Parts: sequence; structure tokens; C-alpha cells
Amino acid sequence: MRIFIEGPRWSGRWTEIIADALQSLGHRVVFHYHNRKLFADRLALAGRTLLGEERRSAWARRHRQQLLASMQPGEWDVLLSIQGKLDAATVHQLRERSPGLRIIYWWGDILTDKGSTSIQQAAAFSDRILVSYRGTYEQLHPIYGDRLVYFPFGVSPAYHARPELTARERRRFKVEVACVGTCYPERCELVHYLNAKLDKPVRVWGRGWRHCRGIHGHGALSLQDSLKVHACAGISLNLHHRDTDNGCNMKFYEIPAAHGFQICDWQPLLETSALGQYTIACRSLPEFAQAIDYYLAHEQERRQLAAAANRAVFATASYPQQLAQLLHNLD
Repeated sequence: MRIFIEGPRWSGRWTEIIADALQSLGHRVVFHYHNRKLFADRLALAGRTLLGEERRSAWARRHRQQLLASMQPGEWDVLLSIQGKLDAATVHQLRERSPGLRIIYWWGDILTDKGSTSIQQAAAFSDRILVSYRGTYEQLHPIYGDRLVYFPFGVSPAYHARPELTARERRRFKVEVACVGTCYPERCELVHYLNAKLDKPVRVWGRGWRHCRGIHGHGALSLQDSLKVHACAGISLNLHHRDTDNGCNMKFYEIPAAHGFQICDWQPLLETSALGQYTIACRSLPEFAQAIDYYLAHEQERRQLAAAANRAVFATASYPQQLAQLLHNLD
């Protein structure tokens, strides 16, 4: 197939990972970032703002124009929009150029008001709507029926395999307990609690930790450096956003892919998923502290669980496998 992706430019490499997975299946893939503003874009947006147009609306319109220019007539079978800026008018023009073009819209975040609105708008022109949390799927399936697909995050053999580490990187990232991710209030609370209980403080990386008083963050990391932390840390913590509705974030899959050992918060689907069998899940702050104490003291058990989780994540949550099934069901 000839597949075009409009996706985000982001440190987590979401767009690039999906493009690579589709290419590995033999598809021709081109992608265009829907949030990357070049100098010419910024000049144009400044001009539109001076004329009274709201900046976000001006950028969405400009991106759609760029998308139309990038997708040459008659060339495309599928357009995958990863939380993109498509609208019905643009899709109508694209389908006039490429008859039979099928649209897949993927909302991978938690279901915010913005997400609900975006999904509702996308439903007007999409052949499939993907959501990555089981609770979101169950909530929206009565509305959108079989067009709605539960499509959890996964791993890429090309992007998520155990990283190569230099001696310097091993020294930099070696730590007993690590937390990599954006600072949410609940994550700040967890790290403060654990630091009062553990012999050594949790080491944190990610955006926003300067707002968590008393915690020294070590900055945001690229995807590859995040994987290096997971590979070197004794334990990697993964606390989902408080509004997560029975699902797992990207880090849930990335940690075991890097041969890391994960302790996360409990989600109902862990009881029935293959990876959940090898994941330590906690329901309270004291449970996190107890689990960390136990697994720091039982390295061999920790390593065995990490190895089993690594095998499970690549066997059951491989993006190429998931995307192959999605496209097969699209026909």
C-alpha cells in the first residue's frame, strides 16, 4: 500500500516508529509533521495574527494546505492521521484526487475534552478511529460502533531494542530507582513519598520537574536515552496519569523492551494481558515502597521477571504485527 502519515514531531518518535513499522511490512510510506513550524511558517502565522486570525486556527489551515501540496493526486491508499489536523473539507479534496483513499484517525492520549471533540470531528470522514485505552474504547464504542478500534501502544524492533551503552553512559544512567517522564502532580507525590522511605532518592528525568519542590530533575531525554536509563536502572517507575482509563502508556512497553524492570500503578487490563503477568503493579504509595524494597533485595527474581517481560512485549505488542492486522481488517 501507499500510506501517508500526518503525525507529531516529538521526542518519543511516535510518527517515525509507526512509519518504520509500516515500511517493514513492505508499504511505501511518507510522513509529514503536523506540529513542526519552520521559519516561513512562523512568519506567515505572525502575519495572519496581525490580521486578526487566531494563531491555532491559522496553523491548522496552513498545515492542511501543506498536506494537500504534499499528497500528490492519485498516489495514496491510506492516510493515517496521528492526532492530526484533518477536517472534512480537506479529506473531500484528497479523496477527489485519490479515489478510494481510506482514512485512519488515531487518538492515543487519554480522553480529554479536546480528544472527545477531535474524535467526533474525525468520525465525519474516517474509516477507522483508533484509541489506545481500553476504557476509552468501551466508552465510545456504543457511539462509533465497529469503526472504533482498540489499538494499544506497542514496541518497534528497530527503535525499542536494548540500546548499546558506552562505559560512560552506564556510569551516567546507573541508579537503583529511576522515574522517566513528565512531572504530573501524582508523580511528584510518589517521588516525595519514596524519597522519605528509601536509602537513596529516586532519580528523575523529564519535563516539568522544576515545579516539584524539593526534587532535582535531570532534564528531558531523547527516546534512546530514556531506553538507556531503563536498561541501567535497577527499577524503573511508571505511574500513569490520574485520568488514565484502563490502559497503558508508551513507557509501559518501552521499559521491558529495553530489558528494564518496571513497577507501575495497577490497571485492570494487567490481569488479562500477557505483559501484565510479568509486571509488578501497585495500588497505593505504601505498596510502591514495599515493592521497591523487596525487588532491590531480590536481584535474581527481578532479572527473571524483566527477561520474561521482554520476551512477552515483543511477542504480543509488536507494532508491525498490530499494524498488519489493522490494515488486513481495513480491506
